[in-house]
Amino acid sequence: MSQRDKKRLQAARNEPCVRCGREGETRAAHYCGFRQHALGKGRSLKAADEATAWLCHSCDDLFSESSYPRWEGGSKNIERSEEFLYLCVLTSIRRAEQ
Repeated sequence: MSQRDKKRLQAARNEPCVRCGREGETRAAHYCGFRQHALGKGRSLKAADEATAWLCHSCDDLFSESSYPRWEGGSKNIERSEEFLYLCVLTSIRRAEQ
């Protein structure tokens, strides 16, 4: 996977959250789900910048690893991971349309 792309990461600041539409506090949130290690995640490393979603603070917090208890049960973890991947795809589509 590639090194950090500051331009790609900073581009999120000017965009609305892909999940809730909130503006003004968006960041590039790195994917952390079942497939994170296939996407570059390792010890002390985040997933690749290509696996990011433009999320506001609240939505980013919902998908962070510290929020796993909010997604109770095995199927909920699958839903969380799948939704995060979907948001990464939506972000990629928005980038391509710009």
